[in-house]
Amino acid sequence: MVTPMAERLVLRRHGSAPQLVRQRAALMAGLRKSLDDQGLVEAMVPVLLPFAGQETHLHPPAVALDGLPGKLWLQTSPELPLKRLLCGGVAALYALGPAFRGGREEISSHHQPEFTMLEWYHPGETLLLLEQDCLTLGAAAAEALQVRAPERGASVSVAEACERWAGLDARDLFEGDLPRFAAAARAAGLTRCADSDDAASLLGRVIVERIEPGLAALDGWVFLHSFPAALAALSRADPDDPRQALRVEAYLGGVELANGYVELTDADEQARRWQHEQEQRDSAAPAQDSQLLEDLRTSGPAPTVGMALGVDRLAMTLLGASDLSDVLPLSLSLER
Repeated sequence: MVTPMAERLVLRRHGSAPQLVRQRAALMAGLRKSLDDQGLVEAMVPVLLPFAGQETHLHPPAVALDGLPGKLWLQTSPELPLKRLLCGGVAALYALGPAFRGGREEISSHHQPEFTMLEWYHPGETLLLLEQDCLTLGAAAAEALQVRAPERGASVSVAEACERWAGLDARDLFEGDLPRFAAAARAAGLTRCADSDDAASLLGRVIVERIEPGLAALDGWVFLHSFPAALAALSRADPDDPRQALRVEAYLGGVELANGYVELTDADEQARRWQHEQEQRDSAAPAQDSQLLEDLRTSGPAPTVGMALGVDRLAMTLLGASDLSDVLPLSLSLER
């Protein structure tokens, strides 16, 4: 009997590494200049902290350092320390640097366990501000990479996208009748949708199987907005329709690049959502940033919008590549 060879992690150097190093340096400089010109301040925030975000689908890598008590986590985004600075009086800021994700699925054509994230925050109360931010940053990135800047394409609500590309009426999803929505999805050919699925799983399958292929056929920046309240994450509820969350995702060529919110600043509601996310996890949750909750109660920021963008994916889509390893001078891969 032949024993399967064990997988091993390999750090690959791209054959055009010198060109890619210069290209990425220009890209990072162009993004920084665009944000600096808009009055945002770059904040250098730590990536190793004694707490981490509570998202059920993300797994921050745990780290143990000799001589220090307790566990530390590499951050899946700079969100928590940036929000601490927002509460401390820095009203418009950004971080550009590494972020980390654990899990076997984090090595693929569109994933690396360590990647470059741009996250920014500034005063505002509408998702249109974040859409404009993407257009501005996309133009700066395209100029740095010497390619054509993507134009504004469509802005589509989740409900509209479900109807347009999946033939589904999303009212049951927004109103919480998930078995009925799942049954309609199966009738529309989405066979993996089960009555026992939660809202995130159901909508995720609809997005991957039907909506993202539809978005891929559209030119320019495409924005998917107005998510069900059950998928609000840390965004505010829409004051005109509390069934909806003020959340938007940005796509280019069918690839999700960014996720943004009109930020939740209610400490009690944030604590409730974190607790809910902890209960939904299939593994132990990292510690919460309890000081952020206290800061929100005592010195929370004015109305704020914020967004996180994957810089490696942005480079990949602008350059017409199909794999992150095509635009990274060095990348991790699994080999046997």
